[in-house]
Amino acid sequence: MPKHLAHAALRPPLPFWSRMDVRRSLTERDAGRLFGLLRQHTGASQQVIGSAVDMAQPHVSAIMSGRRSVTALNTWLRVADGLEMPTQARRALGLADGPERHDHVGPGTELSPQHGEFSPSTTTAGDIAEITLRDLMKRRDAFAVGGGLIAGAALTELVERWLAPRAAGPVNGRNSIGELELERIEAATVCLRHWRERWRMGTRRKAVIGQLSEVSELVENPQGAQVQSRLFAVMAELAKIVASMSFDSGDHATAQRYYGISLRALQQAGPEHRAYGIGVLADMARQMLDLHRPEDALDLIRLALDKSESLGLAPVARSLLRTREAWSYAHMGRAAAFRRSVHQAEDLFAQGGDDLPLWARSFNGAELSGVIGARYRDLGRLQDEPAERRRYAEVSTEYLLRALESRGDDQEKGRAFDQVGLGRTYLVLGEPAASAASVRSVLGSRSAIGSGRVRRRIEDWHTEAAVLHRDPDVAQLREELSFTLLPLPRT
Repeated sequence: MPKHLAHAALRPPLPFWSRMDVRRSLTERDAGRLFGLLRQHTGASQQVIGSAVDMAQPHVSAIMSGRRSVTALNTWLRVADGLEMPTQARRALGLADGPERHDHVGPGTELSPQHGEFSPSTTTAGDIAEITLRDLMKRRDAFAVGGGLIAGAALTELVERWLAPRAAGPVNGRNSIGELELERIEAATVCLRHWRERWRMGTRRKAVIGQLSEVSELVENPQGAQVQSRLFAVMAELAKIVASMSFDSGDHATAQRYYGISLRALQQAGPEHRAYGIGVLADMARQMLDLHRPEDALDLIRLALDKSESLGLAPVARSLLRTREAWSYAHMGRAAAFRRSVHQAEDLFAQGGDDLPLWARSFNGAELSGVIGARYRDLGRLQDEPAERRRYAEVSTEYLLRALESRGDDQEKGRAFDQVGLGRTYLVLGEPAASAASVRSVLGSRSAIGSGRVRRRIEDWHTEAAVLHRDPDVAQLREELSFTLLPLPRT
């Protein structure tokens, strides 16, 4: 036996080799990057990596720090054998095929050279299981699996790939769960969906992640086609709930990762669940708007609009999407396009419609007026002429007051957004006392200020109100916020 084969092999799970960053390290023959990814995603120490590839630990350390590189083909062969690389990974290095591995892979699994990832459902489930486990074990390392925030063309291309229909493959699995257990899983998901104040981080978030992790473990062992589809639909909704919690807390990178997981799960769930994916796109666009990336938001919402029309979604659902489109145009200062989208949103909402998708059922007249009103203010703030700014702010006030009149008692969070938005509009109108009173009305609602997004909007008011710091009402409220609400951690 050759010397290097006498060392203990390091066997990363097959999904590891499907990662884009791993494949890039292989095609670029960047051993330092590859070893770093191994350490990050498997927890292997430099000593373990060195033992696997027949290198001393100082040699591995020098490679990872960039002081040394791997260029010799026989050294790469030793690395490939020691790490038990699958065929496609070896080919990326220009090496001959090795013995195939079959662990963690279901029927029909193969590596996609075009996209650099495994296509079937087992890989999606395996990735989700890995991510959720890391999230449960150590919160701050949860997103290490996925890197930083994706934006621009890379985000759009990735989303388009997730939205592409997955070719159906053979499903040879035998159901390991019965109908009663499956119904209990679906019922638990409904409970988590309606969990009051679910946007808070902490034990509530852990409960959703734990449920997602358990469902992903069930899917890793291929079930029958119908059960598999229902489990993936559950995974998609749970991932979307975790994403919304992370987004609300300001953890945008983690939120984006879970939104992506939701889309991947929907891809496996089947075409009957595509309408839910449009809601995921709408949420991703909302996140980009929160990050002041209106161009990215517009790209995402246009994808959602195209899909919604092809699926024939109800007018109310498409009205929600048009408000996101108008929001993007407002942040870009495109007044004519903004007004066109607002008119389309209002016309579609007036048409009504039944059989709304889950994500659009809470979209009502108050939400429509509140979003439009806030966006008129945003657009007005971009105007150079004082008269134009005031005109847009007055329209904003009309919409926001209409929204507040329509809010029910169970819509505390929406009411809080409207009140803070109205306070920010009163600043544009030069009415500091009314502005402070509107924002102060939110502070008594513990439910509302528990939301990170509500607190961020209050912080926006605090910043914008600085120009009126001499007004006693504004000065007093800004001082109170500086010592009470704003210093609170966002987790």
